[in-house]
Amino acid sequence: MNKLTKLLFSVISSVMLVTSAYAGDFAVTGGVKTTYTILSNSGTTGTHGVGKGLGISNEFSLSASGELDNGMTWSYAQDIDGATVQDDANLSFGTDYGTFKICISECGLSTKYAFDNSAYGVGSDNGYGGGAASTTTMQYGNNISGSNNVQYHAPADLLPLGMTFKVGTTPGGYGGTANDSSHSVVGTKSTGDMTQYAVTMAPIDGLTLSGSYYEFDAMGNQDARQTKEGGSLAFNYSMGPVSFGYGETKHAPAQRMNNAVATQLVQHYENEAYSVGFAVNDALSVSYTAESSEKQSRAISNTNVTTRGDVEMDIDTIDVAYTMGGMTLSLSNSETSNASYTSGDDVTETIVAMSLAF
Repeated sequence: MNKLTKLLFSVISSVMLVTSAYAGDFAVTGGVKTTYTILSNSGTTGTHGVGKGLGISNEFSLSASGELDNGMTWSYAQDIDGATVQDDANLSFGTDYGTFKICISECGLSTKYAFDNSAYGVGSDNGYGGGAASTTTMQYGNNISGSNNVQYHAPADLLPLGMTFKVGTTPGGYGGTANDSSHSVVGTKSTGDMTQYAVTMAPIDGLTLSGSYYEFDAMGNQDARQTKEGGSLAFNYSMGPVSFGYGETKHAPAQRMNNAVATQLVQHYENEAYSVGFAVNDALSVSYTAESSEKQSRAISNTNVTTRGDVEMDIDTIDVAYTMGGMTLSLSNSETSNASYTSGDDVTETIVAMSLAF
């Protein structure tokens, strides 16, 4: 028994030594945020819930990285959110020819918010977001991080003027979960595969130009279908404590174009936004962000009479944030007109937040 114990100890020690020789770095990061939200409606009633609410959210990120014998680098990250659910994972391989990624609900390429300089966050991406449901919030189109995807990023020094180029695609269709070992083929996949491209440029100090474009193929039922596509352009310029950004986005949703006569069909959304941020000092920052989204739709009668159903939603947001070490105290107020793309529905949202990073 003594010899067996010594033998097992020797084997385990050898494995541990070999493993440690090839082990990569491991880190745990994350944060927790508590919010108190006040939501009020001064327009159409009954379109959403209103009131006050207190909440806490958190997310932990587990990351590891290392280097292979051939000089390639690798990194892996896995998020664990407030419900202790594993999601948003990505595996990257760095080479002399660029970076290759495998992403699970992660690695967004959209530049829709590249204009943003807000102290707390863009009004359309926080809390109410301009609508009571995901289909009625301010629509900026799709981001490839909403699905399982593979990506290629060109080397940082390959292109002039500080340019970067990234491309991603969703093999097997837009969708899937982190634990899928095979893609489901049940039913008709009308959305098809998504491909997204992103380019950034830094021609002078302080200025960043950004652009992205996505498209879906015509997989599945086509029946005169308008496939999804869209893109964003933005610039952001910082000079001392002041930062200013401007962006435009167009998003055309998937749509059956041979519906019944006189059916209102959404052609596309046209968005415009700008954001101004000011760092009062190292701890205090303030910002103002204005977003506008026009939903363009029409219906054609059997006598070829066109009826427009265009609605413009606007969100104006003022943020204040104060940082003390790893803690940030924030106050955000958003005024939304024509919320949920409903004329006359006006909403005010105030968020008081405390964030702790570790």
